[in-house]
Amino acid sequence: MSFTELFLIWIIFISAIALFAGTIEKRLGALLQATKIEPFDKPFKRLKGVLEFAFLQKRLLRDSYAGIYHLFIFWGFVFLAFRGWQTVFDSLFPKLNLLERFGKMGLYYLTVKDIFVVIVLLGIALALFRRVFARPERLENSFDAFFTLGFIATLMISDLVTDSTSIILNNPPWAPSTPVSTTISHLFSGIGSDSLKALNTGALFVHIIAFLGFLNFLPYSKHFHIFTSLFNVYFRNLEEAKNIKKVDLEAEHFGISEPKDFTWKDFLDFYTCTECGRCIEGCPANLSKKPLKPKEYGNTLRDLIYSLSSEEIGGEKEIPEEKQIIGKVISEDTIWSCTTCRYCEWACPLFINFVPKLTGHRSHLTLEESRFPNEAQIAFKGMERQGNPWNLPRSDRMKWAEGLDVKHISEVEGEKYLLWVGCAGAYEDSQKKVTRALVRILQSANVNFGVLGEEENCTGDAARRLGNEYLFATLAEQNIETIKGYDVAEIITACPHCLQTLKIDYKDYGGNFKVTHAITFIAELIKRNRLKLNGNFDLKTTFHDPCYLSRYEGDTASARFILSRISSNFSELKWSGEKSICCGAGGGRFWLEEKIGDRINHLRFNQIVENGANLALVGCPFCHTMLDNARGELGKEEIVVKDLIELVADAVESN
Repeated sequence: MSFTELFLIWIIFISAIALFAGTIEKRLGALLQATKIEPFDKPFKRLKGVLEFAFLQKRLLRDSYAGIYHLFIFWGFVFLAFRGWQTVFDSLFPKLNLLERFGKMGLYYLTVKDIFVVIVLLGIALALFRRVFARPERLENSFDAFFTLGFIATLMISDLVTDSTSIILNNPPWAPSTPVSTTISHLFSGIGSDSLKALNTGALFVHIIAFLGFLNFLPYSKHFHIFTSLFNVYFRNLEEAKNIKKVDLEAEHFGISEPKDFTWKDFLDFYTCTECGRCIEGCPANLSKKPLKPKEYGNTLRDLIYSLSSEEIGGEKEIPEEKQIIGKVISEDTIWSCTTCRYCEWACPLFINFVPKLTGHRSHLTLEESRFPNEAQIAFKGMERQGNPWNLPRSDRMKWAEGLDVKHISEVEGEKYLLWVGCAGAYEDSQKKVTRALVRILQSANVNFGVLGEEENCTGDAARRLGNEYLFATLAEQNIETIKGYDVAEIITACPHCLQTLKIDYKDYGGNFKVTHAITFIAELIKRNRLKLNGNFDLKTTFHDPCYLSRYEGDTASARFILSRISSNFSELKWSGEKSICCGAGGGRFWLEEKIGDRINHLRFNQIVENGANLALVGCPFCHTMLDNARGELGKEEIVVKDLIELVADAVESN
């Protein structure tokens, strides 16, 4: 290598490293201005997650085609990153010969490297085919995507050309360790020595420039996740269902309205988005043409952070009006569109959280600015005055139990179970039938249970998810004190939203209870032979998985176990299990008018129609109401919507 060539490589290297260091300093500087949190617990569990989800890419493999080619490219990048640095340092220090210092290990590495170059090129070909000829709707063809694939392909090809020409020119001792490069070298055998040297030097410079150029391109592209993904997976929320952040009601400022209100993990989320579009594929807001698209929400805030100085992010300097988050960068309609169904978080291969950010905006609007949809006020007043969002008399809470021998929990002796009826179970006509059916089931299985009656308040699920933490805290503290007063062994509820709130959200206020959904509880009763069912239902049946039972609680098996005992004609929906599409009621949306786009419950019910089922089963009172309303509004009266608990009660009683 001539002095001029060596000098140029040093100039390229110093410039690239200086530019990269400046960019990373800005990225880290912004992150350090955010709110501090400490997700450093359970290091072994976190490391296991990094291996499982980052290195083995378990979530990506849900889509086998994309998962496989991404694995090819990822693992190739892991192995070839060392090759890139080795090439750079051997060029900077010609006598270094880094691989030779590793002896046989260096030769083994060259063999693996040679094979992985081909694997990566195959992965790029598969990726290009998908983007050009078989592109799913969620995937956007951007300059960034093709430019990155081009960068990687250039690195691979220039590496092969450099090694292949070196083999002809120098016949190095490592040549037998590079089967692919050796094979390709025959293509250059007829080229003259001077041309071969020029090609070798040119390929080397292309490789170094592409490698260092790619290093500096990454922080400005969606592929910044190459640096951040391992950290994002490691610092992921280990309690995925616990995704609503407690609001400090003694603070002077509530929720998220400024960049500094985000945590540093939120910033890391923004940096890590791969723009794969998996989050929008089953997002009910996106599917129903609402303004919320999780990917765009996160990327918009990422771009905002990139455009701000550290002083603006940290609050030392005022942010220009056009860059204010709520109302300018992110519309209020976007914020209120979320159903908190967590499809986006379940689908994201790198554990990016969206729900706590959106509910953080709602907390700011509701608590600090008293700016929320008018319809929510009815639910808030009802919860505050009567302990239920319908604002119906507290004295009517036990009318559902007329004619049934239901005890107050205080009358139950020994190990006792609390049946948490819920507001829908006590006041909503269709759900009253479900509550009565559940009581009959529990009585048939000799479960020692009781209810709170008029002592039961709304759990506050909708209040919290609509941003009213003050009201939620009031209800939570009252309910926790009441429940603790009766020393119950376990709480049973037919409402997944009550389940989530009692089991997870109440931990923020000192409530640590064992809570089980009724379907899960019934499945266990059957397994223990405490319930005997008569399976005579031959209608074509399907099951709509509630978001708060499937994705929050993680139970999709219990309903199917029960159905295997009582239904001879069960058919899964295309979007089912943890992939289920929301009915549109979550996140307090049940109480809000749907004024933008299509109706989510219509969208979901049409999927049931496409399935051809005669009987659509649910496991949530809100899903029940939403889908039954859609049935009538769409004129599909021939399809019956029913809670699975009612079907079980019929099977028990016909036995």
